[in-house]
Amino acid sequence: MPYFELSKDKITFPPAYFADLDGLVAVGGDLKAERLLLAYNSGIYYWHYPLKHIKWWSPDPRTVLQVASFKISFERYQFLEKKFSIVLTIDFERLLRTCQKFYNNKDKMDNNWLSERAYRTFMDLYQKGFALGVEVWEKNKLVGGLFGVVIGKIFFGEYTFSKKQEVKEIALLYLIKKLKEKKFILIDMQKESMIVPGFDYDELSRIEYVSICKENADNYNIPNIP
Repeated sequence: MPYFELSKDKITFPPAYFADLDGLVAVGGDLKAERLLLAYNSGIYYWHYPLKHIKWWSPDPRTVLQVASFKISFERYQFLEKKFSIVLTIDFERLLRTCQKFYNNKDKMDNNWLSERAYRTFMDLYQKGFALGVEVWEKNKLVGGLFGVVIGKIFFGEYTFSKKQEVKEIALLYLIKKLKEKKFILIDMQKESMIVPGFDYDELSRIEYVSICKENADNYNIPNIP
């Protein structure tokens, strides 16, 4: 199946249902904040190898975590909370740079690589109020965390990082707890850099997922291009 090649001059996407069997919708374009917001509002996300064309995906089904119905184990949460200090980040730049150090292995430049252009985009989104991060500290040392893009009541997961499974686990549990308090709908877990083993994830059809994204953007007056 042919794919669409995006122009850098015009911020548009073909419909998500034009994706091929692997979920590839289009290639090219750029990683400007405006394009990323439009992509996520349209049920599309970016994921590609460094130094390659940007690729845009909308797989069917879509891996998500449904916030309202997710059951947090109180005992497990308390156990982990005693071992670590967890906070919503107030130093987003430090969080991104720490994540880069974790993933950017020059001997293995895979699609988990957090590029400088992605870094600039996430900083831009954070400054505009469209990004959120969680930090996990142990003995006054930042040992991991996660971050993603926030649009309305959906959290689009980007990266979670740590050498310790427990750190990734408490970071995600803390995020779920905070999002539950704010009545969020979903956490998009499609990117492999966001997946934490041991959690029960859900799957939505592409049609259902795209519909939720568009309704979310409409309900919270999120424009396609801010």
